[in-house]
Amino acid sequence: MERPCTLRFVRRSLPHWLVADATFFVTIRIHGSLPLAVTKELAAERDRLLGVLPEGDSRWLEVDRRRFRRIEAVLDASQKGPSWLAIPEVGGLVFRNLQWMEGERGWLILAAAIMPTHVHLLMRNTRGRTGYLLEDLALFKGFSGRKANAILRRTGPFWAREDFDHWCRSADKVEGAARYIRNNPVKAGLVRRWQDWPWTRVDDAAFRAPDR
Repeated sequence: MERPCTLRFVRRSLPHWLVADATFFVTIRIHGSLPLAVTKELAAERDRLLGVLPEGDSRWLEVDRRRFRRIEAVLDASQKGPSWLAIPEVGGLVFRNLQWMEGERGWLILAAAIMPTHVHLLMRNTRGRTGYLLEDLALFKGFSGRKANAILRRTGPFWAREDFDHWCRSADKVEGAARYIRNNPVKAGLVRRWQDWPWTRVDDAAFRAPDR
């Protein structure tokens, strides 16, 4: 496989490696959905690794996978904290607003699942905006968060400040991510068949993905 073309490597609470023409597996979560202890644990790991691994090092991909498994296990198992996305009006609002990402920012949503505490997206840009993934997600979260708060009649942050994202290295990884997203409501015990979860969508293109 050819060397990936890195557009940006952003250091925040989580590292964000943005690669040209890549497909990204993104998780955004509700504010307060991760226990403080887990947040501190992840931040400490980030600080340690930033002193060891250079930007764009392929080992960041394994770090991303490990962090994702940790976050996902906590989110799916959590019985505490806010689960506003399970409210039909809120979950439906967020699901519908994915159309904005597609129409206004050119993000092809290959797969999506709105879970009670978080959202999984598999997305690829068709208009050369891959390097603006973080900014486009921030705009999506800002609008949907304000609308969700209005439904809930609350104030304060709706979404967590930072998202988890990593790029898929191959067509197999893209397809695996699509299958994971599609089956997440089943894995979490919300439904018996993925087709029964109202806020799931999968594009056939996820199973005919390019090599990167």
